[in-house]
Amino acid sequence: MAFAKSKNFKTPECCLSYGQNLFKARAVQDGGKEKFGATLIFSNAHRPFFEKILAELIVEQWGEKGIERAKAGLIKSPLLAGDGKEARNKKTGDVNPGLGADVFFIRVSTLYEPVVRYKSANIPASYGNGDDQVKSGDYGFAVLNAFAWNNSQSGDGISFGIQYFQKTRPGESLGGSGGVDANDWFEQVEDSGPAPDATKNGAGAGGLFG
Repeated sequence: MAFAKSKNFKTPECCLSYGQNLFKARAVQDGGKEKFGATLIFSNAHRPFFEKILAELIVEQWGEKGIERAKAGLIKSPLLAGDGKEARNKKTGDVNPGLGADVFFIRVSTLYEPVVRYKSANIPASYGNGDDQVKSGDYGFAVLNAFAWNNSQSGDGISFGIQYFQKTRPGESLGGSGGVDANDWFEQVEDSGPAPDATKNGAGAGGLFG
């Protein structure tokens, strides 16, 4: 079965967390696929931008009734509250650094190393605190796509793939791994297959996923 996939899109400005995984793939579960990835943190003001893209994908994959399914929580949302369960340290319950009630975050991943840049379009950036490097806590934008999936454990859902991240300005370091442990937010999803380029009207996006 082929799953719907959006066209690539540029995100609004975000804060990078768990950024070193953009440069080195890891398998979170023993025997699992190694993937590159990161967590991207956005102001709540940018939520409608993502909801429109997700609504179009939902209609393409599941039809108009998919919007109501999403609002009822029957399609797993990739938009995670900055003060919700997924934002907290599993052991202490504390909200992870960089998160809070005024933001939401998404998890992005890819099997292939994404392009990461800062001051030059031609010179790859590296992870670190140097003037020409990229670290967790820095700000920038990403080029993503959204894709639908289904598996026997999690049911239906949508996730994000990442192709590109560009740092636009430095930010305060989130420390360590960027304040987010991959084991806190990892979820197994099926890879999406080929999908048509066209997407349908995203009317009804307001209030998507509650």
